Amino acid sequence: MLIDITTASPPFVVDQKTATEELKKRMAVTPVAGRMIDMASNHSGISTRYFVIPDGDMAAEKKFYSNSDGYFSPDTKTRMTEYERWSKELTGNAVAEILSTNNVDASTIDRLITISCTGFFAPGLDYYLIDRFKFPASIKRTNIGFMGCAASLIGFNTVLESMSQLRSANGKTLLVSVELCSLHLQTEPTRDNILANMIFADGCAAALFDNSPSTTNGLELLSTSSYLFKDSAEYMGWKIGNSGFEMLLSSELPKIILNDAAPVLKNILAQQDLSPDQITHWALHPGGRAILDSLQNGMNISDEKMIPSRTVLKNFGNLSSASILFVLKELMKNTALQNGELVCAVAFGPGLTMEVAILKVRT
Repeated sequence: MLIDITTASPPFVVDQKTATEELKKRMAVTPVAGRMIDMASNHSGISTRYFVIPDGDMAAEKKFYSNSDGYFSPDTKTRMTEYERWSKELTGNAVAEILSTNNVDASTIDRLITISCTGFFAPGLDYYLIDRFKFPASIKRTNIGFMGCAASLIGFNTVLESMSQLRSANGKTLLVSVELCSLHLQTEPTRDNILANMIFADGCAAALFDNSPSTTNGLELLSTSSYLFKDSAEYMGWKIGNSGFEMLLSSELPKIILNDAAPVLKNILAQQDLSPDQITHWALHPGGRAILDSLQNGMNISDEKMIPSRTVLKNFGNLSSASILFVLKELMKNTALQNGELVCAVAFGPGLTMEVAILKVRT
C-alpha cells in the first residue's frame, strides 16, 4: 500500500520567461536558435521550475555556469560534486518529512530503493540515508540508475516483490527518487539541447509503502507492466560527456506516443480486463505538454483527469524519474478519491520503454 509521498525542491525557483532569456544569452548564436528557444518555451506548458544552480536568480552572487570572465562549462567532476551535495540535502529533507509525518520508526524500514539518472557517487544515497536515519544495518537495498523518466515506476516493480518478501508483517518499503537535471546544461544550440534545457528541472520525492494489514488508507499497488519499443534507442537517451551528461531527446516522441504507445497501453489494460473508461484517475509523466497531449488524445482522457499531470508540469517542469511521484502526490493530496477507484500511472524512459502501474484507492 502506498500510504504517503513527500517532495523536496531546491531553493532557486525560476519562471519560464526568465529561463528563456537566460538560455538565449548562452545558446542563441543564430536567430534560428533564438526562435527555437522561444518556440520550446511557449509550447512547454511550464510556468516555473526549481534548480540547485543559482544562475537563474538575479540576486545570487555566485553562479555555476558563469563568472566575471563570462559563461563557461564545468567539467563532469565539478558537476558530480554538486550532485552529491544537493542529492544528499534533498533526499534527507524528503525522507525526514515522510518519517515524521507518518510517525514511522526507522527500524521498521525493511527495504530501501534509491533512484536517480543525473548523478553517481559511492558509497551512494542508500548508504547516506541508512547512516543518517539509522535504518537497520540488514536493510535490503536496490539502486536504480540511468533509467530516465520511467525509473520510479520501474522501482514499483521492486516494491511489489519486496512487499511479499518483507521480514515482518509490519515491514515498510521506502522509495526515494532525486534528479538534478540543471547540473547538465549543454549550450551547443542543437534541437535536443534546446528542448532539454527548456523542460527539465530538479527535485526529489520519497514514497512510503506499508505492508501492515492494519493499513487501510492509501493506494494499493495492484500490478506493474513494462514494454520496450522495437528499434527505438535513438529516441531518448543519455551519454556521459566530459562536461556533464549529454541528452538525446527526439522531437518525434509525441507522435510515437500517440501512434504506438497508446495502443500498447490499451492492450496492457485489456490484459487485466480493464478498459481506459474504467480508469478513474490518471497519473501521467509530465514529460512536456506535447507528451501529455499525445497521451490524452490517444487514450481519450478528459481534461479534468489530466489536471494532476498538467499541474505538476506547470509548477515544476519535467523532473525526470521524480515527476511521476510528484503527480501521484498531487493526486493523493488534492483530488477527491473514492474507495475502489482505479489509478493508472504511466511513464517513459530511454529505450524507448513504457512503464505502467495500476493502483486502487483504499479509504
